[in-house]
Amino acid sequence: MRKPEQQVGDQQIIDFGSHNRVRSRSVSWNSTGSWLAWASSDRMGKIWTIEGGSPREVVAVSGHTAPVDRVRFHPSDPNLLLTTAQDRTVRLWDLRGGSQHFLGRWDLQSSPQYGSCPASVEWHGAHHIVVTERNDCVHIYDSRKARGGSKNAYKSFDLKPNIVEGCQVSPNGEYLVATTTTRGEGMGEVRIWTLDSETVEDAYVYPGHTGPIYQFCFSPDGTLLATGGSDAIVGIWDTQHMVCTQTITRRTKFVRSVSFSHDSQLLANSTEEDGIDIAGRSGEWLGTVYLQPNKRGGAEEICFHPKEVCLLACARDTDSHSGAMPPSPVTVVKWNMVQS
Repeated sequence: MRKPEQQVGDQQIIDFGSHNRVRSRSVSWNSTGSWLAWASSDRMGKIWTIEGGSPREVVAVSGHTAPVDRVRFHPSDPNLLLTTAQDRTVRLWDLRGGSQHFLGRWDLQSSPQYGSCPASVEWHGAHHIVVTERNDCVHIYDSRKARGGSKNAYKSFDLKPNIVEGCQVSPNGEYLVATTTTRGEGMGEVRIWTLDSETVEDAYVYPGHTGPIYQFCFSPDGTLLATGGSDAIVGIWDTQHMVCTQTITRRTKFVRSVSFSHDSQLLANSTEEDGIDIAGRSGEWLGTVYLQPNKRGGAEEICFHPKEVCLLACARDTDSHSGAMPPSPVTVVKWNMVQS
């Protein structure tokens, strides 16, 4: 691999809510990059902004009866937000005008023995929501029916006997893509089937990791897929041929999150280890960005800004060294790139 032309330079750390003594497991920018949502352990979804140079809270959505686990802004409407919590619900909010307007909710279909929150929740297009439950079923809902209308899934898939870690729709909108593990074998796989299918029997299966694939994401240009596994490896896939062309092996703990920059040129990954690994689209190491001046701590979930290349939000659940409350539940890191 040739030496990269640029590397990570000076860094700026911006902490959110360091005085609140709460944890966060999820972050999501809205489509304009003006607001950052984060899941809070105090049963709220927090929406903050860094416009003007310093972080401040815009609004907090309340209504969940347990800690919020995931937040996802709509891909094009900057005011629509999904939240999931350990109260077994998925909720939809309209934040127009900087106020919370509850639009509706979906209750998990699985029994409580399968856990208190879904494995993943993602938007599909303008109106649909993909919810992966921990009973290895995937349900697709119409968000327009959240209030007053039918809340039944218009399409469902049962992937048993496979264990499902997450599912989302491919960038071209034609396929469902899930990360699965064959029960009893442990090999992490990428499983793909057409969205208009009735079952997953004809799914294409691509083995990718020696253990479960906990996180994956597509590059915004749709040409790459990044997978993060329990084997501490990040796989970079060519989506046209579904071939893993590069791997990142610089980590020793399981990969918690992966994220591409909006121009598809940078790929970040996080573990409980110190710092966030920043790579080029071919996996070459460009540097590490740190979440504290003492360079300690990792992140539960990371998310690149939708407009700025070198701006990354990081959700923090625990201090990886002590296991205690993190110094700040959310850290935003900004850096510049310099010539190598």
